[in-house]
Amino acid sequence: MPETMRDRGLFWSPAPDWTTARIDGDAYSVRRVLGLGQALVSGDLDAALAELMPAAPEISLWSVAAAEPFAVRIGRDRTLLVSPGPLAAAPGWRNGYVATPCDDAYAILEISGVALREIVAEGTSVDIDASSRSAAVLFAGVTVFLYRIGPETARLHVEAPLAAYLWAWLEGRR
Repeated sequence: MPETMRDRGLFWSPAPDWTTARIDGDAYSVRRVLGLGQALVSGDLDAALAELMPAAPEISLWSVAAAEPFAVRIGRDRTLLVSPGPLAAAPGWRNGYVATPCDDAYAILEISGVALREIVAEGTSVDIDASSRSAAVLFAGVTVFLYRIGPETARLHVEAPLAAYLWAWLEGRR
């Protein structure tokens, strides 16, 4: 019998066990960050931050987030709220903004080490020193939100289904 439908599962990179997965390369390491709360907000960002995360700093491309919670700017009227745990934000429109809890929608990969700048230069053509209010960039061909949590540690938020691909890309540069 002729093959009528190919198994596309063989096409995708297999997902590692995220609870133990770690890449230890030459002068860098990568791990998945689990357990952080994430919520997408669109609309009046000032009103949203005042209600949901008062005093949370806004993080832009390559800026340093000292501690959670914070708001990662991803567009003119969009931000990703990041907190130590799930955010108590009911989905829906209110006061000029909409909040959507998305704790599992984005995988967070953390890259650390002295090779961080080199890895970022390989992954994106963006001039990270030129600054941008939006942390959204193309990295290895997929959209990520890129910022740092320390001088030699960066985080990439990538759509969860693409995390295994990005992980394979990072493994391949060893």
